[in-house]
Amino acid sequence: MGWLDKLVGKAEMIKGLDHVAIVVSDMDRSIKFYTEVLGLNLLLDGRSGGGEKKSFLGTKSKAIVALSEDKNRLEQKGQYVEGVNHVAFGVENIEKSSKTLSDKGVEFVEVKMGDDGKPEAYHFLDPDGLELEIYGQSEKEVPKY
Repeated sequence: MGWLDKLVGKAEMIKGLDHVAIVVSDMDRSIKFYTEVLGLNLLLDGRSGGGEKKSFLGTKSKAIVALSEDKNRLEQKGQYVEGVNHVAFGVENIEKSSKTLSDKGVEFVEVKMGDDGKPEAYHFLDPDGLELEIYGQSEKEVPKY
């Protein structure tokens, strides 16, 4: 029995994570970062809607990130931004993905190494200072970190 079974019991109500909602200070800047740097698709552009201006980004078939704009949001650099430690994205090829990000000017704030001495995860900041992570897909029930 896994740790999640112990926590919620055998009848699982939660089946997985749908998307992460992130408050950003500049919607245009954040959409540019999440599409051009991370390669997510803009699925719903909420900038014309006013108010919260919620925009959804993700893969061709699934929303992963929902952005809401608050121009008064304080920028924090990699600290626990509004109570969030970091958001992790699984990637198929960690070496290729880290090189792509590096080539686009992303500076890594931490690289986590596996037992084999090879990088398993790269941490970096979005334009508002929220820490993001890419990690190689793992079949492990609980991430190592």
